[in-house]
Amino acid sequence: MQADTQPDEARKRLKLLPLEQIQRDEGFRLALYYLILFKLENALGTHEVSAEQYIDDLKALGERQGQDWMVGEALLESVINLIKQSKFDEGLQVVDQVIEIAKASDYSHLLARALKWRANIYVERSQYSMAMDDYRSALKTFSEQSDDIESSKVLSNISTVYFRLQEWNSAKKYNQRAFRLIEGDGCNNPNLKAMLHVNAGIIARHFDQPEQEAEHIRVAVELFELTGAKFSQLAALNNLITMQLKDNEIEAALANSFRCLELATEISDRSGVAHCNESLAEVYLTRGELQKAAEIALQALEIYNQLQDEKNYMETSELIADIYEAAGDYQRALQYYRQYATEGKEYLFDERRKELFALQESYEAEARDHEIALLKSENELNTARLAEQQAREKLWILAAAFSVLLLYVFYRRYSNISQDNTQLQQSNATLATQSLQDPLTGLHNRRYLEQWLESAGNDSRSSPYHYLLVELDLDHFKQVNDRWGHDAGDQVLVDVASRLKVGARSNDHVVRWGGEEFVLVLALKPDTDAELILNRLRESIATVPVKTRGGDLEVTVSIGAVGAITIDVMVNEWEELLNKADKALYAAKSSGRNCVKLVSAESRQGKNITSIV
Repeated sequence: MQADTQPDEARKRLKLLPLEQIQRDEGFRLALYYLILFKLENALGTHEVSAEQYIDDLKALGERQGQDWMVGEALLESVINLIKQSKFDEGLQVVDQVIEIAKASDYSHLLARALKWRANIYVERSQYSMAMDDYRSALKTFSEQSDDIESSKVLSNISTVYFRLQEWNSAKKYNQRAFRLIEGDGCNNPNLKAMLHVNAGIIARHFDQPEQEAEHIRVAVELFELTGAKFSQLAALNNLITMQLKDNEIEAALANSFRCLELATEISDRSGVAHCNESLAEVYLTRGELQKAAEIALQALEIYNQLQDEKNYMETSELIADIYEAAGDYQRALQYYRQYATEGKEYLFDERRKELFALQESYEAEARDHEIALLKSENELNTARLAEQQAREKLWILAAAFSVLLLYVFYRRYSNISQDNTQLQQSNATLATQSLQDPLTGLHNRRYLEQWLESAGNDSRSSPYHYLLVELDLDHFKQVNDRWGHDAGDQVLVDVASRLKVGARSNDHVVRWGGEEFVLVLALKPDTDAELILNRLRESIATVPVKTRGGDLEVTVSIGAVGAITIDVMVNEWEELLNKADKALYAAKSSGRNCVKLVSAESRQGKNITSIV
């Protein structure tokens, strides 16, 4: 639709339409007219008429005509507006209404778009696994309808989910898929292309590809200026400022920060104003104008607080702490660093971990299970064919018993069949193992631990052991990836996994939980010194550097653990115990890292066992 891609040109063409005739029509043409006006007003931000007024008109038209699809379209556009205003709870309520209308009207394209926008709300609320479920359903519909534009939008949004989770390889893969889809179709949608270039620039930044980053951001800014889509221009400008600060182009970053702020103010985008203020504060911090930096950053913080935008509130708190630290005001710096740590816990240790694991469970495991099911079906079919062939072979052997030569031939063929059966059994065993194994480190994965808990719960025999539930997280692992690259990060993960595996005994379970986190279930005799075990575990990693292609890296870990757990308590209270271990891990991180925090299964309070060494 030209209203999305070239709003200025669309407005010129709209003025040529017979307006009075369209308004008398009271049908599809008038509904489409209202939709176009709404999109133009949002894209151009002129505020000649309230954009919401066009949606109210469309909704009223649908109600007069008894056309639920018009009401649904109007409500969906209002959802988009609510999201731009960061009114996510209200937007979620309305989009659920749209989904019900679309289902009742059997309007599949509206349903898919509503699911896409609901997913966008889930992303803003850091509910990534729920977002991916909706994105997948929407993508299926758009693919079936050969709607490459909407398909590429969904792929771009999935890419955004992955780079929010710092899963950069997956982010790059989905963004490239979106690019291929619109390029292959000869798509002329500069707004969409610009957003893909923004994502590509962010991804290039994290792969330390400055030339590619600069090119993508430059193209994005040019495309957004071409479309006149002012809301979208803000995203490109903020990324351009980040790149210019990184390249020490301070004056250019300052000019673009003012340009960004002016644009956000013009279109009344409060979230955009906060982002631009945040960028401007970073520029002033770099210039050493610390009082200005603090004032502007505090303005951004207040807007994020009003919008209940916890993620950006947390990140701006860290920026303010950096500003006060640079100014030598260490008391205020500590105050905001503490605020950053408190607000950031949900994102740094809870939400990101849980959502990332849910994604791995929902998609990677699903894809692997699907593959295993297909291969097992193929193996079963081959087994049936082999059984049939075996039966024929036996008949042939009986019928040709008089011929020694034929007997020898059949014997050889029978041996081959047995070998094929053995290979099939090995194939099934390999597939079963792969579904429970982390491909990078070779450790068990989360699904293995879930199966173990289920089997332990079904086993009525009492266990002579008390268990220790351990969460282990690599300290400053993001810095390893950012500085040395993801290959070095993978080498660190493999090396740490190897050390954990070497130290484990036959009754222990060592699992890569996801990212840089590991979970261990250690079977201990009741009189075992758990503190000593945990200290040895920490020291086995901290005392010997990890060898990588970039050189030897010193790696430390933080450990949170819950001890003295019986097998019944382990099975029945698993989630609660995992949460306790997670909180203990956070306490270890907050205590300076490279240390251990141990709590008992019954208690709420723990104590520090070791200090930084």
